[in-house]
Amino acid sequence: MVAIASVDSDPPTEIEVTAIDAVFEKLLADIVRGVHPAGTRLPAERELSRQLGASRPTLREALRRLGEWNLVEPRRGSGIVVRAYRDWSIEVIGAYMRYGKPAADQPTLGRILIDMLAMRRAVVLEVIRLTASRVPKGGTQGARLAMSRAWSLRDSQSYAREDFEVMRQIVEAAKFTPGLWLLNRVADIWIDAAAALRFAVRAPDDYVAVHTKFFDLIESGDGDGACELMARYLTRHDEHTARMLQVIA
Repeated sequence: MVAIASVDSDPPTEIEVTAIDAVFEKLLADIVRGVHPAGTRLPAERELSRQLGASRPTLREALRRLGEWNLVEPRRGSGIVVRAYRDWSIEVIGAYMRYGKPAADQPTLGRILIDMLAMRRAVVLEVIRLTASRVPKGGTQGARLAMSRAWSLRDSQSYAREDFEVMRQIVEAAKFTPGLWLLNRVADIWIDAAAALRFAVRAPDDYVAVHTKFFDLIESGDGDGACELMARYLTRHDEHTARMLQVIA
């Protein structure tokens, strides 16, 4: 439901950084940059705590988070070992955009972002396919209000989350909980990845017109037509974005 364009406004919002966040980000950056290559063991807990200036409980929590993203794993007799690039979780993508230096046999950052567009489009379209015919009469009202808020924020970085709220409202009206939770995860990952390369999610010029027709098709019971309309819209704008990104792909 989104397109991206270069950012030259809206400075990042200040976010309180805890000690755990700082240690996590430092280790995350070092792993993604290759300071700790795949298969290597991180320094022992006492030494790593000293290097990072962190307490051992803080370090353990940061390592636990890294483990959730499949970046590290404890191995008996070997301590904490860095996992291979192919094992990492999708949540790493934002950090990879910020810190990654792809090897010769790995895709470029531009290629990854283009592929992320394709993955996002596939997920959103499949969720629409599964829910469009399940929305009750009048069930698009919340989505219409979210669309209006998103359009009013179209020149702001806040637009991105409000845009995803449009689909969240549709999926919630259809009572499709797995799709709702999946959209939450896709939204967080996409916005983090796009922001990492100084791109922002922005509304295309035909945003309101297409979405209004999309809601009308759902209300009329034409779920197939709604799916086809959104498929054309997303494909058209994603192809435009991909052409923009070819310079770094």
